[in-house]
Amino acid sequence: MQWVRVKLIKEARPVWATRIRDREDVHTMLKRYYRFHDREEALIICLDNKNAPTHIHSLSVGSINQCIIQPQIVFRVALLAAAPQIILVHNHPSEDPTPSKEDRQITERLVRAGELMGIRLIDSLIVGGNRIESIL
Repeated sequence: MQWVRVKLIKEARPVWATRIRDREDVHTMLKRYYRFHDREEALIICLDNKNAPTHIHSLSVGSINQCIIQPQIVFRVALLAAAPQIILVHNHPSEDPTPSKEDRQITERLVRAGELMGIRLIDSLIVGGNRIESIL
């Protein structure tokens, strides 16, 4: 048997938003980040009870039209960050933020898993070009 240690390393508190009121706040925060991405990348934004971001973590970088999002990775980050609520964000390099069938399926899985764990998925967002779309 091996001993395992899981540890959260805080690099710096996000400074680009003090509170997230709506999806446009998330878009303002991340549109420059995603501006030149040629592949999909999924991020988790961990929030405190007042909707202030405490942690942002890159979950996965995929191809031009898909990104693998695993619930166990999403909630591992949320648990380590002691986040009561989270927002999932990913981009569509095509600049069309219309949710795919797979986007809707993973969002439903994350909502159900979060309910079991007491971690609320506030929203699941797609950034595409100058737009942001909500899946919830």
